[in-house]
Amino acid sequence: MMNSFLSPQLRGALAIAVGAGLWGLFWIPLRYLSEAGFGPFWSAAMAMGAGLPVALLAAAKWGTWRPDHVRWMVLVGTGIGISEVSYFYAVVSTDVIRAIFLFYMLPIWATLVDRVVFGVRLNPWRAFAILLAFGGLWLLLGGDGGVPVPRNAGDWAGLVAGFFWGSTLSMVRGRAEVDAFWNVASAIFFGAAFAAVAALLIGSVGFSEGAMTPTLAVGVLAFGVLAFWPSMIGQLWGARLVPATRAALLTMTEIVVATISAWVLIGTSMTALSMVGGMIIVAAVLIDIYGNAENAG
Repeated sequence: MMNSFLSPQLRGALAIAVGAGLWGLFWIPLRYLSEAGFGPFWSAAMAMGAGLPVALLAAAKWGTWRPDHVRWMVLVGTGIGISEVSYFYAVVSTDVIRAIFLFYMLPIWATLVDRVVFGVRLNPWRAFAILLAFGGLWLLLGGDGGVPVPRNAGDWAGLVAGFFWGSTLSMVRGRAEVDAFWNVASAIFFGAAFAAVAALLIGSVGFSEGAMTPTLAVGVLAFGVLAFWPSMIGQLWGARLVPATRAALLTMTEIVVATISAWVLIGTSMTALSMVGGMIIVAAVLIDIYGNAENAG
């Protein structure tokens, strides 16, 4: 029993599920920081920057540095960094549940990138999943009777976040030799840098407008060290120990955690049609996972 519990696949599965579940709670500290006066971009820069020192230390201690992988790490860091900034902006600037569902179009974007860039053939299941996902997106965005397009910058950011996350992970596929610790450090570095640049160039508030107290500073540091970095390394490390289809399924703990926490803490709600649209997107993701398993088989 003990050997079974400590099996590599189970440890990897737990790491992915817990890491993704933590992402479903990140909207809480980010909204708190934004409402404290820092705005969405400075909040994201602080949250990610707080995790950077531990990410670099962990990479130096446990990672494997290879100069010929630097270009690849920069590419991964740029893609995931843009995704992180967009995601954090989305959960602060629009409805939390809406942002999560929009983000979870990511497997569909990854599938399209595989088809367009790498020429991967679409089997009928995966083609059906893409059509179904866009049908769900139509309902999600037009569920209140309006025009089914993103209503605000937060909605667009949710879509952008999913596109870059899914596209980057699609490109990472087949390059498992690139060290996960250095990939995470690169992603956190670029994410924090992009957020700071966005705050300076297009942010509506300055950093000095926030009230940085000693207690808040400790809280931000604790978030970066105890939540953000572990969630990142948990998902990337765990994905190397379990099949890709199972990893994709396990990341959906984020939807569950985010939906329940937003409903309990801030009473967020969606129209019936919007919720149906969100559920259709989830169903499309599950079908896409099945389609990926069929291709792998």
